[in-house]
Amino acid sequence: MPSQVDFSVFDADNHYYEAEDAFIRHVPKALRKRCMQWAVIDGKKRLLVGGAVNRFIPNPTWDPVAKPGSLQAYFRGRNGEGVDVKTMFGELDPLSSRPEYQDRDARMRVMDEQGVEGALFFPTLGVGMQQSLAGDHEAMVAAFKGFNRWMAEDWGFAYKGRIFAAPMLTLVDVDAAVAEVDWCAERGARMVCMVPGPVPTATGSLSPAWPTFDRVWQRIEEHGLAVGIHGGDAGHGAHVSRWQPTGEMEAFRGNPFTMVVSHNRTIYDTMAAFVCHGLFDRFPKLRVASIETGGMYVPPLIEELTSTYRKMPQEFRRDPVDSFKEHVWVSPYYEDDIALIAELIGVTHVLFGSDYPHAEGLENPTDFIHDIPKFAADDVKLIMRDNGWSLVRPAA
Repeated sequence: MPSQVDFSVFDADNHYYEAEDAFIRHVPKALRKRCMQWAVIDGKKRLLVGGAVNRFIPNPTWDPVAKPGSLQAYFRGRNGEGVDVKTMFGELDPLSSRPEYQDRDARMRVMDEQGVEGALFFPTLGVGMQQSLAGDHEAMVAAFKGFNRWMAEDWGFAYKGRIFAAPMLTLVDVDAAVAEVDWCAERGARMVCMVPGPVPTATGSLSPAWPTFDRVWQRIEEHGLAVGIHGGDAGHGAHVSRWQPTGEMEAFRGNPFTMVVSHNRTIYDTMAAFVCHGLFDRFPKLRVASIETGGMYVPPLIEELTSTYRKMPQEFRRDPVDSFKEHVWVSPYYEDDIALIAELIGVTHVLFGSDYPHAEGLENPTDFIHDIPKFAADDVKLIMRDNGWSLVRPAA
């Protein structure tokens, strides 16, 4: 139920749990072995990606599924007893008891109860798939193309003007990405979703802001779409592996070193690339939102942009901090210093995102208001309603 919020909110970070055929329904049969398949291994249903068991999500059938907000104590750093994450999940729900996780009409009824007027919806499994297919670009393009067609059917890109599901976009094939932007925009998409990190190419990784990909960004700008850079598997394991043995990224599994060195690294690098590689100079109407990547990368990024600009102003067309503040919206974690983030980028560029119904999110989305207790009433409405709505409307 709504908690101390007397207006309907816009949630910039909601999720669905993908149907089992989300990556299969519209993928050509000839490519499924290279894309996604299901297999029963040792009595358990496993997702195969590129012919290998994928561990990004330990239980990709979602049955049973974690209760919303069950890991809040962990993510707020309130684990004084050192309880392991598996225990903190607590009792799980049968998927059949939560139809709103996979049915848009059931979800809208829950949104009504929560006081959520509109929301951006992002994949749960989908944000972990680019890296898993990095070695097979044809399969990656086919998988994401098929996934977006499933999304259009099951969720819609702007369902009843309230549920704005963001189709996934990979830049590995520029021609295919341009066509995909057009297809999604023609069907009402308001935002496209990418994962942070460099783009895997045939000759190595490359900044997504490199001119190589300009035709895609141009088309995004022409359609007036926003871009959601949503946390997922961004390949930071390659960085960690230089220090310690590492394997595939798996949600909620890690170790202290990995957490410390990779917590803000990829989104920091991605936003630095957008600014320093001139993306916003070339495309002045682009709007980019960082979602489920937190906001505490912002203070050190602004500090470094400021320092670098003072040392080599000739390398920038404008103050890079101004560029970042104009083009980027940030959805902070509830455990972040939200007041500091708002001070640095302006309250009009701070987004409320609950991450509902994920375990690391909020059980009741509007409980976010308790994490911004010192904000003026008008600023609360900007963060929890107006700023999000502004991103699903075409750019002026």
